[in-house]
Amino acid sequence: MATYHLSQRRRRHSTDMSNSLCYYICLVTKNGKTDEYGYGLPWSDVRKEVDKHYRDGADAVELEMITKEEFDDRLPKP
Repeated sequence: MATYHLSQRRRRHSTDMSNSLCYYICLVTKNGKTDEYGYGLPWSDVRKEVDKHYRDGADAVELEMITKEEFDDRLPKP
């Protein structure tokens, strides 16, 4: 019979969204011009992209959460 420490038995599984895909429209404003990007990435990677936009000189970065279906509809059709 296997025994476990109490802390191991009661440990909750991670429920953060770091590894599941999140879908966002990203509006980046720089020097009065706004560009739109679409992301279907884990949240940690979305945050990295936002940080990269700011490092590249963005004045503002706005995120709008969308569904997977909305994201797929925005993809170019063959």
